[in-house]
Amino acid sequence: MNVLTFNAGSSSLKYGIYRVDAERAQPLFSRTESMEPNAAGASAATERALESVSASAIRFEAIGHRMVFGGPEDAPTFASPALFTRLERFERLDPLHAPSALAALRTTHRRFAALPNVLCFDTAFFRDLPERARVLPIENEEPHFLRRYGFHGLSYDYVRSALGAELGSRAILAHLGSGASLAALRDGKPVESTMGFSPLGGILMATRPGDLDPGALLYLIEERGMNAAALRRLLEERSGIRALSGGERDLRCLLERSDDPRAQFAVEAFCISVIKAAGALAALLGGIESFVFTGGVGEHLAPIRSTIVRGLAHLGLQLENEANERNAALISTPASPVRVHIVATDENATIARAVAALVATSSEPHR
Repeated sequence: MNVLTFNAGSSSLKYGIYRVDAERAQPLFSRTESMEPNAAGASAATERALESVSASAIRFEAIGHRMVFGGPEDAPTFASPALFTRLERFERLDPLHAPSALAALRTTHRRFAALPNVLCFDTAFFRDLPERARVLPIENEEPHFLRRYGFHGLSYDYVRSALGAELGSRAILAHLGSGASLAALRDGKPVESTMGFSPLGGILMATRPGDLDPGALLYLIEERGMNAAALRRLLEERSGIRALSGGERDLRCLLERSDDPRAQFAVEAFCISVIKAAGALAALLGGIESFVFTGGVGEHLAPIRSTIVRGLAHLGLQLENEANERNAALISTPASPVRVHIVATDENATIARAVAALVATSSEPHR
């Protein structure tokens, strides 16, 4: 089956056609379209993408989209009016991602209503987290919905599939990009994630703060008069690396500013947040056999990887500097007790596999 896939981010739309054979997804065509970070921008970018796909003359039998948050019902799902109604709630809960993803899905569903249009959720990878990793320690009238989930699941699924047995029984996966998180896997199954109910928590990110004392938020509400909308803008757009550096969110740019104390402070803070989280996950696992870097930062910024690995040396990570500088697939030394990998993630390949599996096994109508 050939599957057309879409991954709408905050400023770009990644799309491609994949040939799915058994559990493998081979890219036949892939592009990235820039877009405005809103529903209208995503719709326009999707229309341009469909023109490019049409020009490629490659036929496809189904379409898949990424959705970050789907609540507890996060299995891959056929697009339908009922699905759109259910997910409209999440446009408010996840304004960075949900409006764009839904707009792209609505566009392809309208243009290709005769084909299966499938939505794949980032949280589905973590659906079997242990109960102790899912419960929020608050009085809670909605424990089924208001709980910890975990994100970047499509990326982690791809990494797990790509490495297979090389992961070993105890692994930490680090998806480091504008959004960033770590996940702990035991025997290939996730047992913990740094993210929780939303993609705001966990480690430091480009414009998001990661874990933050709730008392600070109460202070901003009670003493500074911030309302929910202002607080959301602060947490999603004006925090994290951007706040620490004085306005720059791109770690690559900050690494180049070696004479700028604020730039170097932001870089150090990011690396330390990853080291702290990895140390906690390693303690939970009782030690690790492999550590995996993925995502735009994890795949391409050797100085960031080097700093993180040095901070985790006590866990058995030993870096082969030359391999790290050339972004090799394996960057640990032959004698390293912990294997350190770089995997170029492909969330769209995971989407393609999930779509093909759903279409092949479903007896329900897809519209």
